[in-house]
Amino acid sequence: NNGSDILKTKVDCEDEKYIFINLNEDEKSVIIEIQDSGGGIPKGIISKVFEPYFTTKHQSKGTGLGLYMTHKIVEDNLKGSIFVENCKFAYKGKSYFGAKFTIKIPKVLKI
Repeated sequence: NNGSDILKTKVDCEDEKYIFINLNEDEKSVIIEIQDSGGGIPKGIISKVFEPYFTTKHQSKGTGLGLYMTHKIVEDNLKGSIFVENCKFAYKGKSYFGAKFTIKIPKVLKI
């Protein structure tokens, strides 16, 4: 939802708003990457996005719990990892910049 929300506020052409979801695996893990063309997360706040109640949205639109809960579920319950970075990517010969969330979950869970 965060990626979708930021893309709705962009004034660029409609056909240049992208969210890509990639699923890969290695021998031990499943890797999910979610990347958007929303311009990235400002450097001053990127380290805070997984903190509880942190939001850049108006109080009526965001609670700051979505990424916090995602982080808790992935790391505590699924014994995986999640991180975010800003990066450039190319699509159909054009260059874009946005946030990329990477979730890595072990194939075998030890509960």
